[in-house]
Amino acid sequence: MKTKKEDAASKESVLRRVVKSKQKILKPKAGASLEKAVKNVKQVFKEKRAEAKAAKKKEASLAKPKTGPESKSKQFKARKLGPRGLVYVGHIPHGFYEEQMNDYFKQFGNVTRVRIARSKRTGSSRGYGYVEFLHPDVARIAADTMNNYLMCGRLLKATYIPPEKQHFGFFAGVNWSKDKYPRLVKRKEVTLRRNRTQSAEDHERYVKRSLRKLSTLESKLKDKGISMKFQPVDAPET
Repeated sequence: MKTKKEDAASKESVLRRVVKSKQKILKPKAGASLEKAVKNVKQVFKEKRAEAKAAKKKEASLAKPKTGPESKSKQFKARKLGPRGLVYVGHIPHGFYEEQMNDYFKQFGNVTRVRIARSKRTGSSRGYGYVEFLHPDVARIAADTMNNYLMCGRLLKATYIPPEKQHFGFFAGVNWSKDKYPRLVKRKEVTLRRNRTQSAEDHERYVKRSLRKLSTLESKLKDKGISMKFQPVDAPET
């Protein structure tokens, strides 16, 4: 009986030792696998961050305009345009202005620009203008069709202007109207300049200029035999 108990106790002790040794062997393996998994996850996050940074840099480089000489030449490279068709239109009736001409001549083809000659003093129409078409053939057809065309009691005069006789002066400047023309713009500028608050120096200069004009007038009257002395009321003492 004792031998059997001793054998069972020895077997139990051996089994415990084996289990403990296995546990010792397995523990470091589990820890190593966990560390490896964490390293892999960190590496994946690192690669994703690098890819995101590279994508942002690429977007920024595409958004920024290039400043080199090659980019300037590409950016400002003029596109060659073919010759345009230009038509002179005379005897234009009252009320047939830029907007109406553009709408009317669209029936022939693509209209690129319309210009009516206007007065610098009043902004009123001077009775003639120019219509530019995208294609010269369309302009020639429009001129042949609209020449001597009766409109509002007037015979329109339409003449085709070939490309060799065209120049930039036909459409120089901006379109004028009765609400905006050179003399009106100049008048507004002068009115604003005269109505602004004057500084002390400007006012003193203005008074001196006025006194000088009065003295010149006195001398001219004296030469004619008229003795007259102008005495300004609000002139400052000098």
